[in-house]
Amino acid sequence: MPADAQPAGDVEAGRSGGFWYPVSGGAPLSAVDVLRAVRRFRAADLAMRNRVRSGMDMHHTDLVAVRHLIAAEERGESVGPTDLSRYLGISSAATAKLLTRLESAGRLRREPHPSDRRAQVLHATGAAHDEVRLALGAAHQRMLAAAEKLSASEQLAVVRFLDELSGAMDEPVEPVEPVEPVEPTEQPGPREPTADGGSGGQERPGPVAPGTSGPAAQQG
Repeated sequence: MPADAQPAGDVEAGRSGGFWYPVSGGAPLSAVDVLRAVRRFRAADLAMRNRVRSGMDMHHTDLVAVRHLIAAEERGESVGPTDLSRYLGISSAATAKLLTRLESAGRLRREPHPSDRRAQVLHATGAAHDEVRLALGAAHQRMLAAAEKLSASEQLAVVRFLDELSGAMDEPVEPVEPVEPVEPTEQPGPREPTADGGSGGQERPGPVAPGTSGPAAQQG
């Protein structure tokens, strides 16, 4: 068991940095341990990206953009500025500045769209390909070797789990229904006088004089 993976019966509610509560049971590993392993992988992936970004002297978003362009070219897909802006989740103005930086650094080239001359197609340059391959190639080979150690059924289980986990993370947060305030119960007030000067209903009792017990005592 990994050093930071606790048995299923341990309680993590008070531990700093604990995001999941373990399930009860006596199994050596639990679903919580799986999620902890995912967290460790994400932390290692982020550290690797930071090292690569620092070594290539690039903004984090610039590196993500270059890797996205390289992956799209390998799939035979074209990417335009609007596509890249949507993928990165940034504004058109921020995308324009990013493209200028990449183009000035020799990592990006723009070409007219083959069917729409007003549009552009973005490509990572050969220099960018070489940079990313040099920075990430060895790590990718080690990751591939780790995946190849799995049997076919284990690979299928991992793929299904990660796809389901991705779907769970993409679920929108359900809005909380606002609680409507409870209107206070309206207390009966004095009745409106009628045309003949009456109250329009039963008269309200007047004040009780000292030493009496109620309206009946006031009539004597």
